[in-house]
Amino acid sequence: MAAAIEWNLNHGQRNLRLFEIGRRYCFASASGERFAAGNNGSATPVETLFLTMAATGEARSQGLYDGAREFSFADLKGDIDSIGTLCGGLNWKDGGPDSLCGAKRGEILLGISQLGAAGQLSRKIAEKLKFRQDVFLAELALGPFYCMYYGAKNARRYEPLPRFPAVERDFSLLLNDGVSFAEVATAIRALHLSEIVSIEAADLFRGKNVPAGKYSLMVRVTFQSRESTFTDAQIAELSGKVVRLLESSVGAQLRAS
Repeated sequence: MAAAIEWNLNHGQRNLRLFEIGRRYCFASASGERFAAGNNGSATPVETLFLTMAATGEARSQGLYDGAREFSFADLKGDIDSIGTLCGGLNWKDGGPDSLCGAKRGEILLGISQLGAAGQLSRKIAEKLKFRQDVFLAELALGPFYCMYYGAKNARRYEPLPRFPAVERDFSLLLNDGVSFAEVATAIRALHLSEIVSIEAADLFRGKNVPAGKYSLMVRVTFQSRESTFTDAQIAELSGKVVRLLESSVGAQLRAS
């Protein structure tokens, strides 16, 4: 994959997204130890299907309102996490092969089993290949991924789209430093209100008119019913429950609009 990146860069293609599905062969001894082909002895050959990905160049081109942005490890991780939703989600931990940069790499886990690794190509290899821009690589074993994918697919259930419109309400909260949006969202979900369909952080502000040791967070909650269109009174009741819960659980204060 690094060689494919090298060929494209040498031919003037700077922004690249490549993938390949292929097989790796090794041998396993009776004890389960694996080693490369050629040192087989009396071992059993093992074939593993892998997905390999590579990316380099711009993650976003120059636009009318946004400047160009280079692809980063965060972009690669986000792409892999999107793929992981197909099998119920992936986990990450520090580590990875020496061919990847120590500060920008990670091992990919499916449950507690290692599925692969991803990260930025190490400077030593990048210099050897004469890369003048960051290159990111990832590799995933597809066997266990497919097993979890089909399990998640068979367990998935679909519901018809709601017939009634959603209503958004913004809550401008004054919070103590150290209280995170994740804590706020967890507290709201603890209400177990079926009418709440999403919780988002819409804005964050520190500075003038905000007391020291606090910050302002605007939280956007979307309400939707599958039974009827909300009345103003129903929305007011639901909003009141959210505010009272946040005041008691995370010490939030509702700011005047």
